Amino acid sequence: MNTTKQILNFIIKEKAQGNTFQELNIQMRIMMKGVNVKGILEEKVPDDPALSEKLKAIAQEFDVDLKKMAAIN
Repeated sequence: MNTTKQILNFIIKEKAQGNTFQELNIQMRIMMKGVNVKGILEEKVPDDPALSEKLKAIAQEFDVDLKKMAAIN
């Protein structure tokens, strides 16, 4: 799994807390910021450092601590 997909999955998981409706809501909010969520989740988008940085900025905006992701992995 590429880094971009890991970051995206972690943001969705942390914000949705297991609520499938919220998962879709978070995905939509990320898409509105110009990120191809479906492509990343289906691994049609190659790992891109610029996209990873954009997702990190979105995580910060959503108050998601990516340091937890590093601790889990």
